[in-house]
Amino acid sequence: MIAVLFLIIAFQVTPELRQHVEAGLKAKASGDLETATHEFRLVAGMAPGLAPAWVNLGAVYLARKDYADAVPALRKALELNSDLPGAHEMLGTALLAQGFAAEAIPHLEKAQADDLLGVALLESGRPRDAVERLEAALLKRPGDPDLLYYLGQAHLRLSADAFESIRRNNPQSARAEQLLGEEMRNGGNAQAAEQHFRAALALRPDLRGVHYALGDLYLSSGDYEKAETEFRAETKIAPGSAAAAWKLGSVLLNRGQVADAISELKKADTLQPAMPETLLDLGKAYNAAGQPAEAEKCLKQVTAQEATGPLAQAAHFQLSQAYRKLRRDAEAEHELSLFREMKQRGAGTNESAARP
Repeated sequence: MIAVLFLIIAFQVTPELRQHVEAGLKAKASGDLETATHEFRLVAGMAPGLAPAWVNLGAVYLARKDYADAVPALRKALELNSDLPGAHEMLGTALLAQGFAAEAIPHLEKAQADDLLGVALLESGRPRDAVERLEAALLKRPGDPDLLYYLGQAHLRLSADAFESIRRNNPQSARAEQLLGEEMRNGGNAQAAEQHFRAALALRPDLRGVHYALGDLYLSSGDYEKAETEFRAETKIAPGSAAAAWKLGSVLLNRGQVADAISELKKADTLQPAMPETLLDLGKAYNAAGQPAEAEKCLKQVTAQEATGPLAQAAHFQLSQAYRKLRRDAEAEHELSLFREMKQRGAGTNESAARP
């Protein structure tokens, strides 16, 4: 610990003081935080004018998650030496842990602690600034679940602010109706969602995404005819949308229009290659069309990308069907065995759902 060494080396200390510092350091290193606290309290009492004495006491409190006691010790250290290494970050950490986010910010800024600073900014109502800091922290710790969680929360807050601005400033706009439709859909009120989506299209017939949302509503209710109409309308407005082409192809497959389904699904795969959802449906369509060799190519790509989950399970079932048609019975049995194993583990797909 830098402050401990500073305390021992940079100042003339008595043998007794040195003894307590070393005992505290040894106890902290061994995980005996109660003894370390006792020793560093003695050090602070014996040398109350030395900033490192207080910062070491604060550090032990912090290690014990005793944030309420850590704060005054660390404040005292910074009163004595405002540039003491590590003290600002520790004080910012202790303040943030107690919910004093606004007070923590200047200390975390001085410490350049992007991760904690991002959290403090978010909790202080500054999500835009939080995004910048959290993304900087992610560059140093890619994939960190805490950073990803708070970054997601910051983006959600920005989205909520943007949507609230739409409601407040443009309540009669197409986007406001689209937003209401999405909220109704997410709340399970399909009828109200449809009404708002239709209102959005009445105001702006070329609004991308609304026909797609309507198609999903109809798809979830099993009305493939209406779903086809909406997804087809979306592909006309957004011919470059791989998702719209995939959904249209999927609906056509479910309606038994296999050749048309293959055409749309191939288009989707061209627009966004290797999307597993597209490849799975394309594999199903090729199986239904009696083209098992083509089905195998698509389905093997799915299993290469998806080791577990419903997509992988359905792909293994479809591969078993393709291999049966190709008279490759051993491989068919292997794929069917993988399908059944995944089904038993509760991957979420059954044989009927796996079929086209």
